[in-house]
Amino acid sequence: MFKNKEGRPMTVIRSKGIVSFAGKAHQVMLQGVHELYDLNETPQLWGESPRINRLVFIGRNLDKNILQEHFISTVLERAERK
Repeated sequence: MFKNKEGRPMTVIRSKGIVSFAGKAHQVMLQGVHELYDLNETPQLWGESPRINRLVFIGRNLDKNILQEHFISTVLERAERK
């Protein structure tokens, strides 16, 4: 469990977003409730568009910077394993 700068536990209640996965031509939609989430490939192709990851989190005691740091470090860590 991650904590915010005040030491309070951050709780994600709902999450949504569009994410890009290497090797996938289609955009992937993320929808989640608490620890459960679904990833579904959409019919929308990335094409020549820049690939982005756009996520929205709804919850308690959330800290944008901490969430962003953990997301980026997870992506980089997985990329280094390959």
